[in-house]
Amino acid sequence: MASVIARANYSFKDRYLLQATFRRDGCSRFGTGNKYANFPSVSAGWIASDEAFMEPVTDVMNYLKIRASYGLTGNYNIGNYRYIAGVSTYNYVLGGSLAPGKGLGNLGNNALTWEETKQLDLGVDIGFLNDRIYLMYDYYNKKVDGLLYQVDIPRASGFSNIYSNIGDYKAWGHEITLQSRNLVGDFKWTTNLNIAFNRNEITKMGTNNTPKGGYSNQEDFNRLAVGEPIGIFMGYVFDGVYMTEEEFNSQPKHASSEIGTVRMKDVSGPNGVPDGIIDNNDRVKIGDPNPDFIYGMTNEFSWKNFDLSILISGQVGGDIINSNYEHTLNIDGCFNVLKKVANRWRSPENPGGGQVPRTKAGTTELFRFNNSSWVYDASYLTIKNITLGYTVPIKPSQYLSKLRVYVTAQQLATFTKYPGMNPEIAMNEDMGWNGLGVDRTTYPVPRTFSIGCNISF
Repeated sequence: MASVIARANYSFKDRYLLQATFRRDGCSRFGTGNKYANFPSVSAGWIASDEAFMEPVTDVMNYLKIRASYGLTGNYNIGNYRYIAGVSTYNYVLGGSLAPGKGLGNLGNNALTWEETKQLDLGVDIGFLNDRIYLMYDYYNKKVDGLLYQVDIPRASGFSNIYSNIGDYKAWGHEITLQSRNLVGDFKWTTNLNIAFNRNEITKMGTNNTPKGGYSNQEDFNRLAVGEPIGIFMGYVFDGVYMTEEEFNSQPKHASSEIGTVRMKDVSGPNGVPDGIIDNNDRVKIGDPNPDFIYGMTNEFSWKNFDLSILISGQVGGDIINSNYEHTLNIDGCFNVLKKVANRWRSPENPGGGQVPRTKAGTTELFRFNNSSWVYDASYLTIKNITLGYTVPIKPSQYLSKLRVYVTAQQLATFTKYPGMNPEIAMNEDMGWNGLGVDRTTYPVPRTFSIGCNISF
């Protein structure tokens, strides 16, 4: 990396604020002629509450600042040497003997260059009642051009993909922070609330806007597609089990379907209309891991020498796909399974609960594919932390000035309809975007109780 940065700040009457920044970055991960890029930005602020015309309302609204900024940033996180063809070690048999050699390991792309993000931010800070209530609101809108990712290429080339600047996407949202001093007497109570509404949409994919991902059930649950948010889930729509012969004869079928096997909905066919056949044309969007909004709130109380802090957080909306069902609902006798499998279809006389099909060999594969019965609402509320403290009244001395003891409970309770171990699903870094909202035995956050003390000498 090689970078040059310049910044200029200007303030007039301490209420008109302007800042401009320019940086030029170079990175050896890109090809000749594409290593350097320019990233300017500008921001401005106006403290309107200092204006004379605001004086009549200062008793109620004592502070008002309006902010705006626009700028460009770059991304170079693709690993080293992606723009050049690599050499790998290969073996070959010559004359009955194993001979080591070298061969082309990957294709290079000398046109590879910076991924660029353009972002607009608008915001306002408002203080009410001498800052007893303080509101901060931000709106952002950003557009990413030249997304750095691997684009699929015909395998006849000898390779399956090549790194390229393949796509664009946009993201926008609203972020709100509210701080309030609810009580200010002997008993004090303050609240800090933040909430964020974030949205995104893919606007370009490769050269032909071909969707990427979401084609199979082997760690391929998410899809990137133009017009959709990042990482939607693709799969079949679960429709129960063929319980009787009459039901089997009257319903659409998969190539492996029999009485007692899983039934998926016939959503589409080669011509875009249902055709009575269950196949890959019937795989549709079955979930979206992106939440409607996320939130957090901290309440702090104090009375005499006691203090109490309560932190909660959570999200509303979004989906989780429990990919563990690929194994824990595997009825081929390969794994330990969920208790619900005991209520599977066994015969027309003993059809079970209509949720788990029969175990006949050659008919179970479809049940192991991503489907809507694996998808759950990801909404949750967590009591993240509760801390109760007591400051021991002592007479300060040259050795000891303050002593506070406390007890803390972390992850005290989680409220969610998700039946898995942890609704707080983070994207797997090894899987990249192909892991967003996917539960692959995500480790539960432990509930922890602790006691301690703070001593000032």
